[in-house]
Amino acid sequence: MEINRSYLISNKGYELLNKIFVNAGEGILIADSKGQIKLANDRANLLFGYEGLELENKSVEDLIPSHLRKHHVNHRSNYIKNPTTRPMGSGRDLVGLKKSGDEFPLEISLSHMKHEGEHLVIAFVTDISQRKKQELALAESRSKLENYTQQLENKVKERTRELEHLNLGLESQIRERKLAEQALKESLEEIKKAEKEILKALEKEKELNEMKTRFISMASHEFKTPLTTVLSSANLLAKYTQTDEQDKRQRHIDKIKSSVQNLNNILNDFLSLERLESGHIQVNSKEITLNELLLQIKDNFEHTLKKGQKITFDFKKDLTIQSDPHLIQNIVINLVSNAIKYSPDQKPVSVITDCDDDEVIIKVIDQGIGIPEADQKNLFERFFRAGNVSNIGGTGLGLNIVKRYLDLLNGKISFTSKVGEGTTFMIRFPSVLK
Repeated sequence: MEINRSYLISNKGYELLNKIFVNAGEGILIADSKGQIKLANDRANLLFGYEGLELENKSVEDLIPSHLRKHHVNHRSNYIKNPTTRPMGSGRDLVGLKKSGDEFPLEISLSHMKHEGEHLVIAFVTDISQRKKQELALAESRSKLENYTQQLENKVKERTRELEHLNLGLESQIRERKLAEQALKESLEEIKKAEKEILKALEKEKELNEMKTRFISMASHEFKTPLTTVLSSANLLAKYTQTDEQDKRQRHIDKIKSSVQNLNNILNDFLSLERLESGHIQVNSKEITLNELLLQIKDNFEHTLKKGQKITFDFKKDLTIQSDPHLIQNIVINLVSNAIKYSPDQKPVSVITDCDDDEVIIKVIDQGIGIPEADQKNLFERFFRAGNVSNIGGTGLGLNIVKRYLDLLNGKISFTSKVGEGTTFMIRFPSVLK
């Protein structure tokens, strides 16, 4: 079986997926059940020292040192028999082989999919050379610190023995011993403090790597359904050539638009989270007519509304505020999108604005499926999804992003919900952002 890169850019939805695949921060390799590489992104080429399409049709064993290849063939065969999403080589140090013959340490997470009847294995590859250097530096630092501490302790003990043989009544010698003990105590505290800082930095790096891997795995799964819909509808459009089949064509065009919007929402979630995590989002406050700003976003939902759904806006007052319009738009779009997605046909969605002293209040109200009480305490956690939405697509990032945007606006979010009756989200933020 041969996979052609051109299928990744056959339409707008595939173009989005191609960008994520090609520009991902981790190396991504896709191989068939025989271990033959079918696709590799730019990062994978860089990691292993290849260019262009050199990696395609090579065996994954070509990327492994020769003395490990035999064992890897057995591991690969066993994985194909029982494929799961998991880290590779848990508890072992993994080594990759560059085209130049140089070896380097790496981490690999495995996922799998089935395409055109063929089992494919997806490997997410991370070069951990820098981490290994840090771990080695930490070990060397600990060794030096331990030696230094031992030397200090030996000196203190030696000095103490000398003092015990001298006149213990001499106050000057007693003060010297106490000063030495205090110096040792302070040195040990500094050692512990430095060790905690290094461990904290390593844990943060590990957490970020796990989050990236988890998102890529999740995005691969979430892209599958809308991309399948786009491909199916695009193929069916070619069959409706008659004028009286316009309704059928339009139905499939609407499906394509909705699926592309879904893909765009997933990509926006990823980009927003990445910018928040890296601290690149700046608050730009300006004078805003809030009612006009909210009406401008109404067209965003044209292709996502279900049959019989309507969005109504109820402005209690004509509000002119000083805040960041981009952040406010993103917050409201996210909340309204959720209200539409988790509501059935014919059920309306309402947006109400008001003010209370120096605070702006915006409510988004739906009559949808509601949020189970047991899930409500975890609703704003990253990647969390309620137990009653498993059949509805989503990243589990939207509400976490909304809360973090509101933190930037010095605002707050609260909600009330009942299963089967609907949910009301209320956000509050200062009318003048200082």
